[in-house]
Amino acid sequence: MPEIIFLSAILLLVFHTVLLFKKRFTLTERYANTVIAAIAGGAGLTLSLSGALIFKEELLWIVFGISTLSGYVCGTLSGHTSASVSGAMNGSLGSAMGVMLGEVLLNPALCGLPIQEWQFVMPVFSMIYFVITSLLVFMTYRLP
Repeated sequence: MPEIIFLSAILLLVFHTVLLFKKRFTLTERYANTVIAAIAGGAGLTLSLSGALIFKEELLWIVFGISTLSGYVCGTLSGHTSASVSGAMNGSLGSAMGVMLGEVLLNPALCGLPIQEWQFVMPVFSMIYFVITSLLVFMTYRLP
């Protein structure tokens, strides 16, 4: 299940990146910063949470790097340098939260939580959060 969420989050991020690249000349800097912050934060959280559940403890630094780089690339392709900084920062914050949450889901004893049977539903909730954020951002795109 986390593999499907990981791949669908990547596809949704690519979709937004392509749309931002096509509309880069019509975006104002403030709008680009806001959109990139929302997309990078949601993508960072979803990618790192599902990646932490997929890769367990071996490659968490790669998952963190992928989430940060995805926000940076999305911001850079929007055409504004401040949006790339915003994307990198929000991508890294989202990925840090996702990795921490993924580690707690794998080992609830870290925080003294009882083991629950429904703990692997959290990646689904993060994907729902990313989809809702994406829909809200998609509704704000200015159509020609």
